Amino acid sequence: MRALAPLIVFVALLATAHTAAHATTWTMHGGLKNESAYFISGIKRWDKIQNRLELKPEAVFDNGWQFRSRALLWYDAAMDLEATNQSDLTPGIKQHYRTATQIKEAYLLYEGDAFDFRLGQQQIIWGKTDGLRMLDIVNPLDMREFILDDFLDSRIGVVAARLNWYPDSDIEQEVELLVTPDAKPAQPAPAGSRWAMTTPSPPPGVVVQQLAPEQPNWSAKNSEAGIAWRANIHGWDLSANYYYGWKDTPNALRNLLPGVMQIQLKHFRMHTLGGSFSNAFGAYVLRGEVAVNLREGIDARGTTFADTVQRKRTFNAALAVEWHQYNWTVTPQLFIRHIHSWNPALLEPKDSGFWTLRIATDFMHEKLKPELILLADWAAGGWLARPKASYEWNDQITTTVGADIFGGNHGFLGQFTNNDRIYLENEYSF
Repeated sequence: MRALAPLIVFVALLATAHTAAHATTWTMHGGLKNESAYFISGIKRWDKIQNRLELKPEAVFDNGWQFRSRALLWYDAAMDLEATNQSDLTPGIKQHYRTATQIKEAYLLYEGDAFDFRLGQQQIIWGKTDGLRMLDIVNPLDMREFILDDFLDSRIGVVAARLNWYPDSDIEQEVELLVTPDAKPAQPAPAGSRWAMTTPSPPPGVVVQQLAPEQPNWSAKNSEAGIAWRANIHGWDLSANYYYGWKDTPNALRNLLPGVMQIQLKHFRMHTLGGSFSNAFGAYVLRGEVAVNLREGIDARGTTFADTVQRKRTFNAALAVEWHQYNWTVTPQLFIRHIHSWNPALLEPKDSGFWTLRIATDFMHEKLKPELILLADWAAGGWLARPKASYEWNDQITTTVGADIFGGNHGFLGQFTNNDRIYLENEYSF
């Protein structure tokens, strides 16, 4: 029922719009794309040979309403070409990756003189950082490929009612109100797959008993809500944000019994307050954001359900400087995270963070576009390098070649040191 709820709501909304008006204009855009990736470290094999269809039907009705949507459908041939095994390519893992149909967006839009109103399944983007999210937490992520997929594709659409109001004032500003009854958790890679996050091993001689997880679902009591204010003041793009929702990733509650460790994954609510800023100074753009999470769940050492998760206040901040000159863009970025009232029982360090560097340019009248992204975990020591180059044959056909190279032996990035891969993408847009 949970999987059908967004579709039921969407069909009801579309039927309501049709009873009031007939569509005056229908359009269809989309694309065909092949994404093929091959592991060049660890066990060498195809990671994916994904053939994807993207559809974006849109309509304008004669009563002022519009309908917008985006759906992805794909088949991964690597799941049939590679041999089944009982480690990282079990039948269940293959089934997870072989085919998928995802509705990223399907909503009704009404544009008034001083407001916009959207109702339905949406992607809602907050914040100004690249690569890692702090304020951009409304949509959970599908992490079937860890963090390598583009956010536009990895964000999971949520059913929401969103009102954007543009008050008449001396400054350019807007207020966004958001209610999401469709609370969803992030979708991790299946256990045992090469993109699954590593988990601590139980003590010797102890058997793990996995209990049914506790996670938010489609109900009024699990609804999420937020408000954002944005303005441009003397050249500064500013925002202030508040969101009350569920932490997308679960905490692991553990209960140690004689010879048995019970584990239950549970999501906790938290408040997120923060804001962002950006401004241009000639060839430079300064931007950043801050997010404070109140009562965020942090995994801890312990032997009972009561002491293996602690609720803490965390401070998260990012600062980036972009340099644009002579068709070149260079963007260093720093992320920091601090846990208030930290204690040694917590499994996460008191201070952690990442730095990133993006270098991009173009040649041949913007047809050839090379890019390099570096991501380093300065707390755990792991790193990720992502070189790529795209060539636009024309307005509709693009070819991209690239690689994802991991370094380090542990931590958020280093755990995938045996998952280095090269890839080739070909995309046709219509």
